[in-house]
Amino acid sequence: MDIDGTILYTNEAWKRFGTENDYAGDASSIGMNYLGVCDVDPDQSATAAGGGIRSVIDGTDDEFSYEYPCHSDNERRWFTMRVTRFEHEDETYVQVVHLDITDRKLAELEVDEKANRLQNVAGILSHDLRNPLSVALGYAKAVLDEGIATERIERIVSSLERMDDIISDALVLARHDTVETTSTVDLQTKAETAWSHVETGDVELAVADTMLFEADDSLLSHVFENLFRNAIEHARPEESDTNLTVTVGPLLEDPDGPGFYVEDDGVGIPERDSDEVFDAGYSVDSEGTGLGLSIVSQVAGAHGWCLELTESVSGGARFEITGVDRRAAE
Repeated sequence: MDIDGTILYTNEAWKRFGTENDYAGDASSIGMNYLGVCDVDPDQSATAAGGGIRSVIDGTDDEFSYEYPCHSDNERRWFTMRVTRFEHEDETYVQVVHLDITDRKLAELEVDEKANRLQNVAGILSHDLRNPLSVALGYAKAVLDEGIATERIERIVSSLERMDDIISDALVLARHDTVETTSTVDLQTKAETAWSHVETGDVELAVADTMLFEADDSLLSHVFENLFRNAIEHARPEESDTNLTVTVGPLLEDPDGPGFYVEDDGVGIPERDSDEVFDAGYSVDSEGTGLGLSIVSQVAGAHGWCLELTESVSGGARFEITGVDRRAAE
């Protein structure tokens, strides 16, 4: 169009769109004043479009982009309008392009809807379900302390505790896609604190060295605790009294950026399972939640870290997390 808003040229896509949508006049729209149409249209999108076009014409903005709905009777549609100014033979013109973004917009709406549903589920888990579960667990333990039907009550307590573990894991998965705030953490201190929160039995923890880095302190606890539990529960051969050691250490020279590792000297993870261990629900233990390593993967992703499963020198499992922020150390 020219700087007065008169349409000078349209392409075949514009004409086809007008024909398919029962446009009453000339589908090419040549000669029509586009700004005039925007001014008389009561729709808010038309007003915004007109204002944006004028800002490009008068040089206030170099370009203008605007997303707007354009629903028909049969389908929901969205477009992006992009406006640019150019010179030709000492005359100023404006190009207006409308791009169909319906597929992208529908995908965004679907993601938003799923996120809202996930938050609703998280609310149900944390309040509506967890509160009565805590009451039931309290009464069951009280009856167990009284020595009534001990074996049966123990099974009830075990089941309730397992339900509580599943809820805790599910809440981490539901609520933490991104990290909003971080603090400076010490690798050794954090690993040893997490170790104290896990039932370790006779398994030993070794910390090769330490370093300072930035992380969400609470979420990092889930990383260490779940990696420790995974080693304690799965690294030792069945029916074996072999000593097991879990080692934590820094990765300062990794080409993917500094990081840390958690490894064990156990039986390792079969190669056929290496692609599935981070999937939610995957577990070789019928008593496990199948969420532990999935949580590790999600927390690493929320920080922007890279998580990789490899093999330790002794043949055990080794989890490497790289790309951590060491600004605190600097």
